Amino acid sequence: MFKILLTLLFSFYTTISYSHSQLTDILPKNNIVYTKTPSKIELTFRSKVKLIKIDLNKTSGENSKIKIDLKKYTERSKNFKLPMPNITSGKYNIFWRALSPDGHIIKGKSEFEVK
Repeated sequence: MFKILLTLLFSFYTTISYSHSQLTDILPKNNIVYTKTPSKIELTFRSKVKLIKIDLNKTSGENSKIKIDLKKYTERSKNFKLPMPNITSGKYNIFWRALSPDGHIIKGKSEFEVK
């Protein structure tokens, strides 16, 4: 009986811990210095999400915020590839938000530099 209870508890715990989709990869990579501007912004998730927002911020020199248009990205997907806006040398960060399959907001960021 104890083994059955333990198995059920463990099964329930793993279901809870994977209820939110996780980001598995992002380009530009976090804390990387690029010699040329990356051609795209790419986000890969464990499960299909709805991309809600991406902001690209220049954090060196004259700080500026570049809003990324997501009108073409209305469908849920595991992978999003967006063209990189025209940017100059400097330090940047990307803040993203997505809606996971269970309805929760997930978010993150990546910081990178273009020399």
